[in-house]
Amino acid sequence: MQKLFTDFAPTTAADWKNQLIKDLKGEPYENLVWKNENGFDIQPFYTAESLIENYEPAFTHSDWDICSHKKNNNSKELNAQLLQDLDRGASSISINADEIDFEIALKDIQLNFIQSTYYLNEADANALKIYLEKHYNLNDLNITLFAQNLSSQKDLDNWQKVVSSFKDFKNIKTNSVNILPFHNQNCLAYYEVAIALSYLTEYLQAFKSNGDDVKFVIKTGVNSDYFIQISKLRAIHRCWKVLRAEYNLNTDLHLIIETSLTNKSISDKYNNLLRTTVEAMAAIAGGCNELIVTEFDVLFPENEKLSSRMAINQQLILKDESYLNSMADISCGSYYIESITDAIAIKAIETFKRFEKEGGYFKCIEKNIFSQEIEIQSKHRNELFKEGKQLAIGVNKFKNEKEKITISKEKIEELKHLPLNNAILNFELENFFK
Repeated sequence: MQKLFTDFAPTTAADWKNQLIKDLKGEPYENLVWKNENGFDIQPFYTAESLIENYEPAFTHSDWDICSHKKNNNSKELNAQLLQDLDRGASSISINADEIDFEIALKDIQLNFIQSTYYLNEADANALKIYLEKHYNLNDLNITLFAQNLSSQKDLDNWQKVVSSFKDFKNIKTNSVNILPFHNQNCLAYYEVAIALSYLTEYLQAFKSNGDDVKFVIKTGVNSDYFIQISKLRAIHRCWKVLRAEYNLNTDLHLIIETSLTNKSISDKYNNLLRTTVEAMAAIAGGCNELIVTEFDVLFPENEKLSSRMAINQQLILKDESYLNSMADISCGSYYIESITDAIAIKAIETFKRFEKEGGYFKCIEKNIFSQEIEIQSKHRNELFKEGKQLAIGVNKFKNEKEKITISKEKIEELKHLPLNNAILNFELENFFK
């Protein structure tokens, strides 16, 4: 068997390119090179010569938690929804703590057996701690806390009180970076990573004194650009290792991923099931620790019981029927994905350095740098969709002409003012629902 392989001469990247040029019969080789919107070229093929180094896995865990994320501020209804989702197969919960009575909302939910996440302010955090201390040993809990508003240095200083309040409990994570709002404004992949690095750095500089075992969390989204999104999340993991070494930390990053709102349609909405499935697979291959699959009718709910159940079942199929929870970093060593991961990481670090020269994350917010630059990026994506250069099945390609959707004027106005930039939705509102 050994002799069989030695009979074949190795093939270099130059050999592959020469063969392609020959097969093109005069057509320019450059026609096969795709200029990705993130500012780097996608080559028609990749080989071992394309890799900068021999890579270790970007992450080592294989399984993830199926997260039920609810925004209901009616504590009793919220409790019923969470219990139902946990019974259906969810293994973590995520709630907004505004006006929530924790005794009612968390009744019969055994937090010591699941991961839970809360979006709250300082007062809510104090109320949560009182509830947890009453019912649990806090060292037995796996909890993530996100500040509801963290857009200035003053906000971070105020959040320090929450960090200090929970710092003695090893599995309660308060150094949490939520960049999902930037993702849902339809920014580019490398830019998203750069914002995450800038945001993380603010925490690292402010709270490093809390110990080198402090845990950090990033929450963001994934869209249907499958390989780019896998590479984006792997780039976050890879860049985290750089920051971790710089600040002498020894903890892994906890990644919470939510499927995107930037590409969901109202028309032919069952196609959203396919979109979120592709996105979920990208999140898993990219190394998420928790995954929130948004309901397929999230923009225009008609049957919330069905869509909520399907959002969990999609992940159960990926676990129990597809066995994606048995493989850690399945992209490691892929010439194509490793190369894209490198390209995104390199451009993200360059952009991050530019943010640092501006004064860091909070200064960039103050100067409207993020909002202005993301607006340009999303505007370009909107134009591509209008021109038919980007497609959405059931909307600007293969539209179901027999479908009749009635939306009230009030709902249309609500959709127009959602805090997101969705080229598909924008197109629908301009052309189908006036």
